[in-house]
Amino acid sequence: MGVKKLSQVEEGKFAKIVGCEAGRGLRRRLEGLGLVPGQTVKVLKNGWGPLLIEVMGRKIGIGRGQAEKILVEEIEEA
Repeated sequence: MGVKKLSQVEEGKFAKIVGCEAGRGLRRRLEGLGLVPGQTVKVLKNGWGPLLIEVMGRKIGIGRGQAEKILVEEIEEA
């Protein structure tokens, strides 16, 4: 399926994080939320504004700009 940005994943789909194109500060913040390479996320809401995702059983909102920096591969299901 190829690598894409988290912001491009449709609602209800699962994705595995493969990398991050962010600076050290944002990368640490994302790591603190559990958004690290190898982790699976589910996109719950992807419309206007922030994305609502589920990671490690927790629902979190992240800004669209942050989601643009997270590289993922879509997967069938967690």
